[in-house]
Amino acid sequence: MNPNKLLLLFFVFLFSVFSLRAQEKTAVDKFLGKIDLSVYADAYYGTNTDKTSPLRKFDGMDIVRNQFRLNIAQLSLQYNDLWARGNVTLQYGDIPEYLWDTKMPNIQEANIGFRPFKNFWIDAGYFLSHLGAEGLLKDNLLNSYSLPAYYEPLYQSGIKASYNFGDKFGAAVHFINGFNLIEDNNQDKSAGLELNFYPNEMFEFTYSNLLGNEMPADEDSKFSMLNNLAVSFNSSSGMFEALAGIDLGLREKSLLSDTMKTAYSYGALLSVRYNISEHFSTTLRGDFYQDLNGIYSEIQPNGTGVKGNGLTLGFEYRPVKNGYIRLESRYLRLDDAQKVFYDNTNERVDVTVSMGFTY
Repeated sequence: MNPNKLLLLFFVFLFSVFSLRAQEKTAVDKFLGKIDLSVYADAYYGTNTDKTSPLRKFDGMDIVRNQFRLNIAQLSLQYNDLWARGNVTLQYGDIPEYLWDTKMPNIQEANIGFRPFKNFWIDAGYFLSHLGAEGLLKDNLLNSYSLPAYYEPLYQSGIKASYNFGDKFGAAVHFINGFNLIEDNNQDKSAGLELNFYPNEMFEFTYSNLLGNEMPADEDSKFSMLNNLAVSFNSSSGMFEALAGIDLGLREKSLLSDTMKTAYSYGALLSVRYNISEHFSTTLRGDFYQDLNGIYSEIQPNGTGVKGNGLTLGFEYRPVKNGYIRLESRYLRLDDAQKVFYDNTNERVDVTVSMGFTY
């Protein structure tokens, strides 16, 4: 073959290889450009007047008393494309150790989704719970859970279908293994509804529920339902924020005094934050919870479920936008008959200092 033709073919081959590598690099760059990496950590020191217990009962956060501890350290990877998305969040600390599924405590979320058509998504995997007004630390006004939030589910495993009706309405349907479960505890599945309404930039209303048989496989089936209404408010000036939540739960054939009748649980919280300046804010929260038949709460030494209320005052300093230092004090009082704290009392006072940072 003519040497000139060989030389020409060689240059064509080199051009093709470099073009292919450039295209591959572009494709990789595009893929990586759709991935967001975020990290978050929160450390704390907490104490209270309940000297008999190394752990603070009825606390979803700041669980271990009289020690410098790590609430949570988490790493999140999120992929967002026009027709597909995914999320993986790994976690470590006291929250996953004491509150998460013991078989997979270090997986907070792991889910994938696709969009069959505009505004409609189908996602499957492990999720944070769709129920409740309060969430994990970085999204809360305070560094502690109210009593109603403490007895709401934290996580769930299943599939959800969501649709955005526009700027003001959104809805989702959830089919999951069960209440605060990764692996199912029976052959039944639970279902949940989530409705979001945004009337304007200041208010957000969310109604969510979860219903189904949550009893273990070796016990008789009982229908349960938990309803939650959450309302958040942000003033136009940015000086005031508020969060309110109401819970109503029920379970058939679960009344302690008459096991053939339906039992109910109730809960409510109200948090109000005043932003003193760009860096300083103070928050006051009041909460109430009653589940005397132990539908969602554990049975206390007096033979009933939990009934109590709390009052929390918190101060927050933000030296930077994505970091905070929080000082909180909480007064918790249970029913007069529920003397579960130190010195045979039904009252407890907490004090907590925490630091958090997200990037």
